[in-house]
Amino acid sequence: MKRLLMLIFTLSQIWGQSINASLTIYKDGFGLVKQPVSWDVNVGNNTIKYDRITNGMYADSPFLDLQNVEVYTQRLNQNIFSSNKLFQEKLGEQIVLKVSGEKSISGTLLEYNSSQISIQTKSNIQSFFRNKIDYIAIKKDDLIPQFRPVLSWDIIAKNSGTARGNLVYMSGGFDWNAKYRMIMLDESNKAILIPEAFVKNNSDLSFSRLSLQLVEGNLNRVRHDYAVKSLQRSNAMMEYAEADMGYSGATPERENLGDYYIYTISNELKLNANESIIVRLYDAREISYQKTYLFENYEQTQSEEPLAVEIKIDNTEKNNLNLPLPQGTIELYQTKRNGQLEFLGEDMVKQVPKGATARLIAGRAFDVVGKRKVLNYDRQRKSEEASIEITVTNTKNHDANVKIIEKISGDWVIRDESTRYIKEDASTIYFPITVPANSEMLVTYTYRKEWK
Repeated sequence: MKRLLMLIFTLSQIWGQSINASLTIYKDGFGLVKQPVSWDVNVGNNTIKYDRITNGMYADSPFLDLQNVEVYTQRLNQNIFSSNKLFQEKLGEQIVLKVSGEKSISGTLLEYNSSQISIQTKSNIQSFFRNKIDYIAIKKDDLIPQFRPVLSWDIIAKNSGTARGNLVYMSGGFDWNAKYRMIMLDESNKAILIPEAFVKNNSDLSFSRLSLQLVEGNLNRVRHDYAVKSLQRSNAMMEYAEADMGYSGATPERENLGDYYIYTISNELKLNANESIIVRLYDAREISYQKTYLFENYEQTQSEEPLAVEIKIDNTEKNNLNLPLPQGTIELYQTKRNGQLEFLGEDMVKQVPKGATARLIAGRAFDVVGKRKVLNYDRQRKSEEASIEITVTNTKNHDANVKIIEKISGDWVIRDESTRYIKEDASTIYFPITVPANSEMLVTYTYRKEWK
């Protein structure tokens, strides 16, 4: 029995495995499978079949390209075995069922649904709840169950022998996202950035000796039907950055694909069904970053809260980058004196082109707190005026760069400001200040709005 189970398991692994395929995964949850295929054919008319396809294949997407062969028709058989479907088709035929604690009963199947089964015996009609039935049996000598969708083609071969080519199709069930590990080195504004890709195969097909490509960018697509609906640089720090860490393969090759970027994994990968892997997008590198504490408010808002911690990374050659950085998640870590890592927060970042700046919020600071008060507010029929006082307290042992952001709508003017402000857009100003260690700083200003 054990040998039989092992044989069934092994055959299921072989049947559900693709070999030597090329897989391109896009950011929209789908992929393009390019599968080398071959058949032994006779000259003239042949029918060939292939079933090592994913359950998420778009039914209208596959196309076959064979050398010295003309393809006339392509069919997709989705008649996957289902006991519910089988017994629905056998209404009016003889079945045997076994009710818990009773003998088996033979009869004609009259009804079969999710809750009950009805049969007609020689003496009466009986209905049984499905959860009370041990088993149902039906004679089906010619049944050959199909467990996967099957593609078949009617072809005309010019020669006898082996016909080789490629089967190409699109499929759902694949996805990838960038994953950045940023390891901050003490308080030096230096960090090790490790760009990675998190790749998911949520299909039912395993891949062996796979060539993998990842495309960054969002493509325009129409809806498809599925085939199956179902610092001092410490040694410890650099060892972490350079270690294999269970990642698959070396750094991918990057090239343009029209208006997108494509990363090619050169290794022959193994990617099992319902499995995820992590691969490096770029080599780990030391970068610089800027930390700023943000305090954002609106007009009459009064608040007191820890400030948001903003991390900015310049994607420039000067900062050892100048690379197209895909959209993804950045995880922040800090090295302690003993070399161990601690998690400091994470955030999503959009695509960062060369020369641009990535911005992320790591969380809120414990030791940098802002307090905002409206000292005076006067609203008239055609005007509005408010005097604002903002206090930022820094109890850290080092200076804190703070950006006080004020949102003001309408037609406004600023006066009586205690420190320089910068107009960012029509409804935003900000005060860039540096609060010394273990001290506080006061900012005041008045805004006035008038209308007709």
